[in-house]
Formats: sequence, structure tokens, C-alpha cells
Amino acid sequence: MENLAQKVLQFIVSNPKEWDYWTHTQRLAPVSQAPSIQSFVDFISTHKDEKIFVGGDYDCDGILATTIMVHGLRRYGIEVGYYIPDRIREGYGLHPQTVQKAHAKGYTTIITVDNGVKAIDALEKAKSYGMTTIVTDHHEIENPVPCDLLVHPTNMEPVFSTLCGAGVAFECIRALGLATGYDLELAAIASIGDVMIVKGQTRAIIQQGLKRLNEKAESHISPLANDRQLNEVNVGFQIVPKLNAVGRLSNLGNVNTVVRYFLCSDRSQLFTFQQQINQLNDRRKDLSMQMVNHAKAKCALQEEVLLVSDASYHEGIIGLVAGNLCNAYHKPAIVMTKNQEGYKASMRSPEGFNCMAFLKDFPSYATFGGHAQAAGFSLSPQDYTLFKKYIHDRIQTFQWEEPHLETLSVLPEELSLSAIQSLDQLRPFGPGFVCPSFELIHPEIQSMFPIQNGKHVRYILRNGLECMNFNQTEQEKQKSVNQIYSFVGQVQINQFRGQRKPSFIIETINYIG
Repeated sequence: MENLAQKVLQFIVSNPKEWDYWTHTQRLAPVSQAPSIQSFVDFISTHKDEKIFVGGDYDCDGILATTIMVHGLRRYGIEVGYYIPDRIREGYGLHPQTVQKAHAKGYTTIITVDNGVKAIDALEKAKSYGMTTIVTDHHEIENPVPCDLLVHPTNMEPVFSTLCGAGVAFECIRALGLATGYDLELAAIASIGDVMIVKGQTRAIIQQGLKRLNEKAESHISPLANDRQLNEVNVGFQIVPKLNAVGRLSNLGNVNTVVRYFLCSDRSQLFTFQQQINQLNDRRKDLSMQMVNHAKAKCALQEEVLLVSDASYHEGIIGLVAGNLCNAYHKPAIVMTKNQEGYKASMRSPEGFNCMAFLKDFPSYATFGGHAQAAGFSLSPQDYTLFKKYIHDRIQTFQWEEPHLETLSVLPEELSLSAIQSLDQLRPFGPGFVCPSFELIHPEIQSMFPIQNGKHVRYILRNGLECMNFNQTEQEKQKSVNQIYSFVGQVQINQFRGQRKPSFIIETINYIG
């Protein structure tokens, strides 16, 4: 093991409160013996002649969970249909009107994937029609779920506790004895896309799924990536955003088409689908840039919580814009758009600032959900002024503290190609098994090059190491290169025109004074 990998491993195991090391030679756990999984198998095996409807979700996890479930049940000989709702027109989860349409088409069973625990009205509607309801989900259960069968990580063995929606679907199909290597690859991408804790079965799924992808290029997945060798980092930056883009821009594309793509075996059709996905992602990037620039111009930077609202903003992009503002100004950011029903909003916050805790006491949300660093909600038009006051008053007393970032000091000379490659022995990294940030103290900067009018900056060190600072903050733009004390960030191998070389991706720049 190279010195760099040894340093990282020693650092991880010496910080048990921050990182929990799970063996990097882990195999997939045996098929779950949980009663819910066994009940799923028993039901499917005795209802092969019935029509089953699969209700999915419009993000990467939901798309791939839908694909895995449909792919597996069809191989079992069952007639299966599916539907993912329109993000803008219908919103998240299974809806009563979807149940009504499924029943009218002769479906007798509904299986939800990556959603369902909050679909109370829809499940009650299905019950009134005499339909069987199976909920497979991984989101937090807040109230009793009125379904015939609930398959959830909380009612499975501990090794399955961190599964995403596609991971749960994979385990269901695996228990039927029908899971393929392709299903495993899809579950791996979904686990990365949903930023799941990299422990137990989730770790094994990611590791073994990426291993298969790197051994042989897969005709659906590999063309969506720029790099031939895939790990959790480039999958998260190159593949996941493209799948999410179709769901975000539901006025320009139908997310159900992406499921068709992953189920398709015709190579000429695959190419057409790939072009459509790439075009939508390019459109998503253009819209994001336009909205970010517009939002930055509207920001009241003196405020501790940034709040920007504009009726022209695309509902599917506001979360990305909030994230960009949060990163650029290192403050919690809320971005809103307005439609006929009222305001739709997304919030993003720095680590240590809990969005849900900050927002939870406002009394008049139409919808509300999320987690610590990301939340989404909607408001009635008449509640906007009251919400602005709530934000202003709440931040005066809200307590939060940015966690201390422990770093591992390295020399530029240590970041060779072979040293960075040695980290592959420890992958996948992620929540629960985090690769520490590296710190280059007193980097000897030989030259610097602004990119895209100063949006990004490339630094070249004296030993030739390239350090990239993407989306530099407003504060960084005001600083002199002579004030730089250290770069903090991650290492990667940059592949360009067949050449591979070490690269340092800057997360933070520390300055003198």
C-alpha cells in the first residue's frame, strides 16, 4: 500500500467519532431473511398472473429503483407498468389520481419504490378499490403507513440499514433470485446519487457495482460518463446530474423516458436516448448559470440568511441555485419561485446549520420536507411576508456551529499518480467513511490562470501539480495570491486526451491575516 493510502487509513481509524471504517474487501451480504422480504417473495410468487403497477420518483434514486423493480418483475414473467410523476405539475410521490388511472387500466397491485411512506391518501384510495399495496421506501416513517406490506431498511437486518430506494428494490429482486449484474450497477449509481452512508450492504453495492462497470463498459451507463475508469466521485459529478436533469426539467422532457432508456436493448435507440439526456443536461446547466447570476445580483449579502424570490425561476433548478449561493457566500440560502398555487422554495445550508431545525416552527407551510443541509417547502401567496419576518427573527436566536475540519497535511511531491491510485484500495468513500481533506501548506505557486472570466482558477505549483479552484467565492476574488497560506481539498487523476496526471481539487483556501 502506498504511503498516501496508509496515511489516509491511519487518519480514518484514529478518528472513530468522525469516521467509521468498514472493510474494503466486503462482499454482498446474504439475502435478507427479514419477514417483509420473505412476504414480498411469497406475494410475487403467488400472483404471477396479476398486473402490477410500479410508482417511482423523479430523482436518480427513484428512476433507477423503478428500473430495477420493473426489470426484475418482468423477468419473472409478470405484466408490469410504471409511472414517475411530473415534478412540476404533480410533485413528489404516489398520488390518488395515479391510483385511479392504474385501477382503471386493470392493475391489481401497486408497488412504490423510493417513495410511499407519506402517500397516505393514495394508499387509502388504492385500498378503497381493493388493490394490494406494497410500499418499498427508505425515507423516514413519520406516521403509520396504510399498506398491505412495507419493505423498509428499518425492518431489515442492520447490515441493510443504509439502503437507498434502489437498494431496497435491488434486495427485493435479489430475494426472488432474479438480480443481475446490471441491477447491481444501477443500485450502485443510485446509492452514490442519494449520498447514502457508506456502510454495510450499501458499501458493498457501490464497491461491487463499480467494479463490474470498470471491468466491462455497460452500454447504458458508460456513455453517460466522461471517464473510462469510474469511482464514486466521477459517477456523482458526471452521471447522476444527467439523470436528475430530466426530472428537474419536466416541462422539457419526460422522466419516464429515462426508465425506458435503462430498459431498452436496441443500440440505435440507446444512442438517441443518450443524445436527449445530454441535451437536457446542457439545458439544465445553461438555466442554472442564468439563474445563479440573476440571484447573485438580487442577493442582500448583509443578511445572515440569503433569501431570493423571482417568479421567472424554474422550479426544478431552484435547489441548485440555492446550493450555489450557499457555497459562494458560505451562508444559508433560500431560493423561491412563484406559480399559480403560491411559492415553491428550496433551502441549502453550510455543514453544521440544520435547515429542518431552522424552518420547522413556521406554522403555515403547504408542503415541507428535507434533511439537515437541504429542505424544500411551499407557501401560500399570503404567507410570503410572514415567512420573511420568520426568517429574520429566527436567525437572531438560532444557534449553529460549523464543525471543525480535520485535515491531513501532505507535500505536493507525495501526490504522484501511483499515490493517488493507491486510494482505490480504500474506496468507496462517502458519508460514514470519509476521505479526509488534504492540506498543502505554503504551496509554491508558479502560475495561475483564470477560467470563464474568473469563475474558476487553475494554479500550477512549482513541481507541476495542477490545483483547480472551481466556483471561487466572492471573498476569494478579493484576495491576493500572495496571501495564500494553504490549499485544502481532494486529490484526483485528471484524464485528458488519453493522458492521466495528478490533480488537486481545492475546497477551501486559507489566507494569511
